[in-house]
Amino acid sequence: MKNNLNNGRRDFIKQTAIGVASGFSLQGGGFFNETEKLVSKKEAFGFAAQPVLANIGENQIEIIVAPNDYATAWVEYGEGKSLNLHANGSTHGLMPTSNRVMRFTISDLEPGKLYSYRVQLRRIVYHNKWKHDQIDEAASETQTFRTLDPNAATASFTCWNDTHENADTVVKLNALLKKQSSDFLLWNGDVTNDIHQEEQIVGQFLNPAGQAFATSTPLMINRGNHDVRGRDARYVRNYLSGPEEQDYYGFRQGPLACIVMDTGEDKPDNHSDYAGLTGFSQLRTRQADWLADLIEQPWFTSAPFKVAFLHIPLVWEAEVPERWPGVWGAGIQGWKCEDGYNKWHDLLVKSGIKLVISGHTHHHAYFPPNKERPYGQLIGGGPQPDQATCITGHADKKTLTINMTDLEGNNLKKLQFT
Repeated sequence: MKNNLNNGRRDFIKQTAIGVASGFSLQGGGFFNETEKLVSKKEAFGFAAQPVLANIGENQIEIIVAPNDYATAWVEYGEGKSLNLHANGSTHGLMPTSNRVMRFTISDLEPGKLYSYRVQLRRIVYHNKWKHDQIDEAASETQTFRTLDPNAATASFTCWNDTHENADTVVKLNALLKKQSSDFLLWNGDVTNDIHQEEQIVGQFLNPAGQAFATSTPLMINRGNHDVRGRDARYVRNYLSGPEEQDYYGFRQGPLACIVMDTGEDKPDNHSDYAGLTGFSQLRTRQADWLADLIEQPWFTSAPFKVAFLHIPLVWEAEVPERWPGVWGAGIQGWKCEDGYNKWHDLLVKSGIKLVISGHTHHHAYFPPNKERPYGQLIGGGPQPDQATCITGHADKKTLTINMTDLEGNNLKKLQFT
């Protein structure tokens, strides 16, 4: 996994567990909160969400675990069908415990290898401030995943965007994903509408519409502008983030180099909606510095094809729908990331990027390369089933093929780059 941090952090096994104390109450509406109910006497102990694979790399995988009661967990894993290895997630002498989320990063893997894994849970009951027992075990199904390999002959991916907690859309997208053979799923922003209460997060991001969507196809996440909204949006990174807890990063699978960048909010930081609590202009400036370094690295420059994933598109070159100026306000072209374009465009041109894949507008579109912009801009659809799109990509050493379909599998746009 390539990103802006020191990649020398390669312990034999590096696991981190993030736990939150028990005793919270659950409120709020929507189907996502149904998965967040605490275990009761009538509810069997187990998982609030099936394990989520995330941040796949050449040598590592993250496994995110959400129990439905206060518990500890560990991961059994191994090459092929074996489960002979054990990741206990201990940090600073303590095993992980939580009633919300535990995160395990396993870093002793090899590129392009198939691995099996299973998560074990054990409920913890405290009798006083320190005395406790472990009871009631639960185990996930045994699943498999394959690590990335920069030397692989091919690369394939699935990309979703702007699902906005729409249950019908998520269910249909997941059904398509199960039919696709993808090395990873890139969820390209606006997974949710907002995060007002931390108790929503498991249902919004780890168990959307009750779907076990990332048990074998690893998830790569990209924040959208709605994913940073709400009182408790700052807690999302405790549950799910990019590699090394970053929101922008790069990685390579076979002939395909991918860049994920965080476009931030869709209005200026000084807008009254944000009450002075956002600094996305600074974040976009930092990403420019990071991008300038990344595009010079050999793993990136040697890739036959290069694609960038940005939630908010850099350009919109069609007629602007009549209602859009009213959505963002006078003088704000919030349907595109002007600040990102100004800071990143020249670097993207220099990088040899073939395509920028975005969402945000809820209108699918494609703007082909031109003299000023040698990369194409592809934009996925919106949250309603009749608006939603699924974008897939497949690359070998000679050709990159991109397909955008509706939820019935009907082709909306097919692109080929050579």
